[in-house]
Amino acid sequence: MPAFLAPVTSSSLLPGTVVSIWVFPFFRHKGIVSDQFFGGNPMVLSNSARAKGVAEEPWDVFAAGQQVFVEGYPSGLPPSAVIYRARSQIGSTYDLLNWNCEHLISYAHGSPLKSPQVAFVMAAALIAGLIAVAAD
Repeated sequence: MPAFLAPVTSSSLLPGTVVSIWVFPFFRHKGIVSDQFFGGNPMVLSNSARAKGVAEEPWDVFAAGQQVFVEGYPSGLPPSAVIYRARSQIGSTYDLLNWNCEHLISYAHGSPLKSPQVAFVMAAALIAGLIAVAAD
């Protein structure tokens, strides 16, 4: 486990904090801690193929039986602004390359849209393709 990820329970997380779960060995699904609660836990705003877009869902639904990790609070925006920006996207459609969970995090925290995980996969595919061409 990378040192920058810390396992967490849902108690006492600042709304707007970015949390994640491992979905594949090298990829994480990310969400934003909400200011709303369900069953004693905060809700989580995230963008997923499972939900077909941005949704605010219970902690346990987001966690999907996995350990949740804290990624941090990547901006200086107040929590209310982050939550407002994330909620403004509820109902938008998921798109792996152009509008995924990392894009929502970037948008909600007022940063340029980016998805480092997608960029990594695209770069790896390009390198693998170049190696394959060079090997011929």
